[in-house]
Amino acid sequence: MWINPKEMSEWACYYCKNIEDDPEIRSLITTSFWIYWYCRYIKDRPEVRKHIIDPESAYYYCKYVKDRPEVRKHIIDPI
Repeated sequence: MWINPKEMSEWACYYCKNIEDDPEIRSLITTSFWIYWYCRYIKDRPEVRKHIIDPESAYYYCKYVKDRPEVRKHIIDPI
């Protein structure tokens, strides 16, 4: 059975939040939005946040979690 990576990321976030924050499950969080969500609602971990590359998720991370240069660099101005 094939599962969409976005859906797997969402499932993994809720698993980490509601059941156990397990490193193996955490590694299944692969989309920028769900990585931001993990950092905001579960724990802001350097090994997780380094994968925030989407401009919108980077913006929300910097606004609601912490303004970090390594994440902020992914926020680009629209043309």
